[in-house]
Amino acid sequence: MAKSAVDAKSLAELKELCGQETDALLRKSGEWGLDDATLRRWLVARKGNVADAARDLKAHAVWRASYVPQGRIQEHEIRHELDQAKSFLPGTDREGRPLCVVLVARHEMKDAAASKRYIAYSLDCACAMGAKTPGWDGKMSGIFDLRGLKASNCDFATLKAVFDLLQNHYPERLHKLWLFCAPVIFYGLWKLVYPFIDPVTREKVQFVYEKDAEKDFTEGFEPCMLPPEIQPQGTGRWISVEERWKLLLAEQEAAAEANGAAAVAANDGTNGANGTNDHVAAADAQPDLPLRSVQVVA
Repeated sequence: MAKSAVDAKSLAELKELCGQETDALLRKSGEWGLDDATLRRWLVARKGNVADAARDLKAHAVWRASYVPQGRIQEHEIRHELDQAKSFLPGTDREGRPLCVVLVARHEMKDAAASKRYIAYSLDCACAMGAKTPGWDGKMSGIFDLRGLKASNCDFATLKAVFDLLQNHYPERLHKLWLFCAPVIFYGLWKLVYPFIDPVTREKVQFVYEKDAEKDFTEGFEPCMLPPEIQPQGTGRWISVEERWKLLLAEQEAAAEANGAAAVAANDGTNGANGTNDHVAAADAQPDLPLRSVQVVA
């Protein structure tokens, strides 16, 4: 269903069906609530069926509130996964969509639940990164580098979790996923996972090998975005998902401090004439608020 086919009436109906409780759950768990972009993505993913979109969006909000109660998955929850140094967000594609590169040969099959949380952590980071790009279409690109893959890396549960999350909790987030240099051993795993992938999502997945990769990746990415190990002409730097989160959070903190300083300066200008401290009194009257991470449009 095309974006243009989602009319204002359908958006309003979906928002009403989901209600304020769903909006509150989404905001509490780090998302932007029932804004038009969220409503539109769920409607497009559910082929314009408002009832289906409402059912699944409400279920997602309940899941999200339980799965990410602090608004962001914390690093200590997935430390073993992070220590594998397997996922990176080096930059964006030519359209400004975040790019996630996964070195699958570094994946260790140990804890399927932790691996799924790590995937959600990575997707949230990509969403937060994309939200900083003016005109972002809400989607992301991915490259699964399958070179050096061994049987010990062929994790059915984790690969299935990737598509489960994309389809049930991050709908209409995937622009394209390249499966880079898949060895023969991978095709057995792919055959098992394939039936669980929605047909629309399948169309976004492309196998690519070195002989065609240069053309595909050059069309999709500026050389400065891809590390040379992926694209010989690339000059990009490997930026882990954890490092990218730190950069985003530091930017958010700096922006919050700048906004706070600007607000204080504005109040000082307003109250300076009569010497009052209304801005201090107002600040003291405000209730304590939880520290929010970068807002994630999920």
